[in-house]
Amino acid sequence: MSSTKSVPACPHCEHALVPFSLPEAGGWDTPFQLACFNDDCPYYVRGWTWMEEKYGVRSSYRHRLDPSTGTTSPLPVWSPTAIRDRILEADVDVAEAGGTDVIPGEDERKGNKT
Repeated sequence: MSSTKSVPACPHCEHALVPFSLPEAGGWDTPFQLACFNDDCPYYVRGWTWMEEKYGVRSSYRHRLDPSTGTTSPLPVWSPTAIRDRILEADVDVAEAGGTDVIPGEDERKGNKT
């Protein structure tokens, strides 16, 4: 019987999430997490404006998934190239994951609560 590895997709743009390594002293339960590195992802694109308007900082965030818990959260980035040096060139086996983003999404801004 063959098995197929399921690569989780970004819920904002449908691009495959990519594994990236975490700092050794970061306190995480796993050595890597998954994130969307699509620079055209609407979550990432609107993050620049959202962070500037809400906090007065020039930064954004990418969609992140912790494969050990299935929790999703924003991955703060300070430039388009931030964290890219940590991308892992390897296949990872990740269980089906759920969760929601902490930063308001497009639906919430339209008045739809999900």
